Amino acid sequence: MKSVLILIAVFFIVRALKKSLEGRSAQKAAPAPPPPAKEASSAPRQKAEEMALDPVCGSYVPLSAAVKSTDGGKTVYFCSDDCREKYEP
Repeated sequence: MKSVLILIAVFFIVRALKKSLEGRSAQKAAPAPPPPAKEASSAPRQKAEEMALDPVCGSYVPLSAAVKSTDGGKTVYFCSDDCREKYEP
């Protein structure tokens, strides 16, 4: 009877040690957590540029890169010289 109790005790001790060692190896194998992300407020924000619709091809183009033309006192924006030539009669 004594030997059965000793075997049960040894079984639980070995099981506890095995779980303890598995936990340690899992901690070593786990990758390091990524560095904390910077807050969006710390990054400089760029001002959004206004876009214009090209009436010929239907594409949007930034005003700074657009080809401009006047039509009856109204400024019309195009994506390229080709679109401007197609628009003008």
